[in-house]
Amino acid sequence: MTGPDDAALEAWIEQCVIHLRDAENFDVYRPHKDEFLLLYGVAVRIIRYSDAYLRLVRCGLVGEAVVLARTALEHAVTLQWVFIVDGGINRFRVDIGHDRIQHYSNLAEWLDHHELAEAVAALDDPPEGKRLPPFMNMLRDLDEEKFLETSYHILSQHVHVTHAAVTSFIESGAEELHIRYEPEYGYQYQATYVVAISCMLARWVVGKLTGDPQLLEFLDKTSDDLILPMTLIENIDEEKRRKGLSDDAR
Repeated sequence: MTGPDDAALEAWIEQCVIHLRDAENFDVYRPHKDEFLLLYGVAVRIIRYSDAYLRLVRCGLVGEAVVLARTALEHAVTLQWVFIVDGGINRFRVDIGHDRIQHYSNLAEWLDHHELAEAVAALDDPPEGKRLPPFMNMLRDLDEEKFLETSYHILSQHVHVTHAAVTSFIESGAEELHIRYEPEYGYQYQATYVVAISCMLARWVVGKLTGDPQLLEFLDKTSDDLILPMTLIENIDEEKRRKGLSDDAR
């Protein structure tokens, strides 16, 4: 099966950017009314990272754009896990409650701000319950044939200090080595494909939150046309799936 070309993937990403960027409001599907504000920001981050990815690629900063591709994938996997795994929403609420307190505690220490530290100490305790599992556990829960994990590790070469930091900037000549400032990145198509998947996974969650049948139908068709998974719900055991979604993945 022939995959979509770069132009088709980039056009799809741009369309996803326009969809959320230009939306003035959404009609939220009543069963998900308490979740929209919790999850919408994560979806927007995915789309904005994807937008920035395209902009950097078009400026010739492909290696740097890959960092955003990896970040978009991390957010998209987390968003899907939280939305489709049974109990995921509650665990996310608990997690962000703890994260909020930890963030402002660190900020108060960083700024040496005593009033902020006192305000943090006065905050309500986070909700009780389990927090989110480590990201790699969530990724492996939703993975199929290690595609997501492999993609994540390859993209991480430009996030962490790895061999790529050495080899990307040295070129072998016939008799000597040459240094260079602009590296070549040979996997731009694969990175763009991962970004396109991340957009699809985010937009599907938005479609479910808003109960938009026209959007979901469009995503279903686009999923087939561009060979992009619309959701990862089929990759997890049925008993772990959130009730009410497994019978209506669309």
